[in-house]
Amino acid sequence: MSPASNSPKKQTLWINLLLGLASSLVFLAAIEGILLLARVRPLSLTEDPYVGFAAGQPLFIKKTGTDGIERYETNPVKLTHFNPQSFPVKKTPGTYRIFTLGGSTTYGHPYRDPTSYSGWLREFLAEADSSRHFEVINCGGISYASYREAQLVAELTQYQPDLFIIYAGHNEFLEERTYRGARNLPGWVRETSALLDRTRTYSVMRRTLRNLSKNPEKKSGKTQLAEEEANILERTIGPVSYTRNDTLRQEVLDHYAASLRRIARLAHSAGAQALFVSTPSNEKDCSPFKSEPTPGIPATHKGKAAHLLELGRKYLDDSNSMEAWLRLDSAAQLDPRNAEILYQTGRAAFELKHYPEAKKLFRQALDEDICPLRALTPMREIAHEVAKETDSRFLDFTAIMEQKTQEAQGYNILGEPDFLDHVHLNVEDYGVLARNILEELDHMGVIHPSRDFNASGVEKVRVRVLSRLTPSEEGLGLHNIAKVLNWAGKQEDAARIAERGLVKDSTSLEAIWSSLFVGASLERHGKSRESLPHYRRALRLDSSNSETRRLYGEALTRAGDSTEALVQLREAEALDPGNPEIRRWLANLEFNRKNYSEAAAHFQFLLRVQPGDIEMTGMLAAAYVELGRFDQAQALFEDIAKRSPNSAQVWFGLGYLAERRGNIGEAIQDYGRSSQLDPGFIAPQQALTRLLGGMK
Repeated sequence: MSPASNSPKKQTLWINLLLGLASSLVFLAAIEGILLLARVRPLSLTEDPYVGFAAGQPLFIKKTGTDGIERYETNPVKLTHFNPQSFPVKKTPGTYRIFTLGGSTTYGHPYRDPTSYSGWLREFLAEADSSRHFEVINCGGISYASYREAQLVAELTQYQPDLFIIYAGHNEFLEERTYRGARNLPGWVRETSALLDRTRTYSVMRRTLRNLSKNPEKKSGKTQLAEEEANILERTIGPVSYTRNDTLRQEVLDHYAASLRRIARLAHSAGAQALFVSTPSNEKDCSPFKSEPTPGIPATHKGKAAHLLELGRKYLDDSNSMEAWLRLDSAAQLDPRNAEILYQTGRAAFELKHYPEAKKLFRQALDEDICPLRALTPMREIAHEVAKETDSRFLDFTAIMEQKTQEAQGYNILGEPDFLDHVHLNVEDYGVLARNILEELDHMGVIHPSRDFNASGVEKVRVRVLSRLTPSEEGLGLHNIAKVLNWAGKQEDAARIAERGLVKDSTSLEAIWSSLFVGASLERHGKSRESLPHYRRALRLDSSNSETRRLYGEALTRAGDSTEALVQLREAEALDPGNPEIRRWLANLEFNRKNYSEAAAHFQFLLRVQPGDIEMTGMLAAAYVELGRFDQAQALFEDIAKRSPNSAQVWFGLGYLAERRGNIGEAIQDYGRSSQLDPGFIAPQQALTRLLGGMK
């Protein structure tokens, strides 16, 4: 058969295939249309592709006021994480409704909604454009990450939104979760599933199969999260639970991008727009929360880098920046992913005014932080790309803050005074963010600023907003930040913030902890006498605080005032008699003041708490010697000698006991053994000189 005779058959086959494909597509389109009319939502809008959420209560509940008007108000059970907000159920014609989303920065931390960027924006809109009514509803949730914000947007789409403003990125690593389900799937499968999840037909099929499953949550492979965030830090003392995990880091970034896409699609499904805002961080004045050595480097490199780091810190403390730089730069070459080394090297570069190098090092330190409580550098570009991809808006607030800092300081490295801690801005800078959002709304055509809105209009708003924050409230916010930083192990950062808080408020109960933080910091720098006024302030505010009296007593001891120290430590013991730290300081102080009976009682208590402690056993034996209880002292010293035969202190104690008993020969022998074990130990040499009349 000739090729020409096959041609009509081939054409017919292709036509049939195309008709079949077209019919299938028309059929699927018809089903999609029916499901759309039935208000079936695709999985891409209703579910997070990486995690599941326990069933929970809505953020807003409907209430009828005394005027008979229905309003949505913040659910009381949510007020631990959210500001109280209220808006009409029925949006009046011409109203433009804005929801602001994010974590504690959007919330307004360390203060509340009236001085948050939402509060500023509310005032700016009213002042700039009186031609229409604007509503700004603050939905910032403490510790909320982007995936929880996406879950929240799914609820907010019911409330006639016009714009969502999303400030997300700092909390992405707070909750513990795994990505085993996603990790085990090939990339093409994940991408295909993401596309199918945007169709209603596939979504109905998936939901039907899931309902037939006996254990859908387990089979999904997703981490099931609680209704409210349960962050890792709240279950540990500081960031100890965090460890380096580069695979998890990339998965968190992927999840972040997916959450932003979901937010944009949800917004568009409700006829609203999305505005993503980049999230700047404190680079210069916030050390890493946790550091680890670079994976795979030799142990010798780790040890040498640690030594150079310690030297570099000392040179920085002595304001010798060049010597610090030489050590720290060498340390960074040996251990290039150690966040603390990178940060301290950045400090040295900054002090030398090598600003571009300092900026780079500070950003590297931030990205290598094992406990990433600041948005990672890639998140800025991810938010920008998602905005372009989803036809949303993007405001690069990081660039705005860098430009502001450049103009004010001569460098673009972010830090104090704009940041109060690692991520939270001062109230004035919340206003800077609001003003730039206002400009973006102008570009979008949302507002039409009146001719009267100029510098004087901005100043009017500024005065109104700042009047809402009293000095005591400002101080309280700083005290709270200091407590969080101290709990996270950042004691020097906590002391610096606490000192600023005490300038604003030194009389509230919260000022107690700030006083203790500043006092402890001064002591760490060898300034015990300068610490005393801070401890006295804390004591005036609460005389029944045993911790205050303990710290005050310890500082007095170091400052040489043992009489007042004894008073304070005895008061601390009366308030907290079972505290081993108080009893340890009392025991040593009573011993040094020759109150041997009291000292012995404390040492006995400490040995009941920690049986067998060699140091405490030795001190109790020494107290028994002074009390003339030689047999008891002998038994204790011999017990220690069996457990620690090479302890110079034990043999000195045995020598002193022998001398007190009049056994001079035995004393000389024991003193000699003590001196041989530790030639640098002066006490036995002095004893031998005394007993031998200057001849050994």
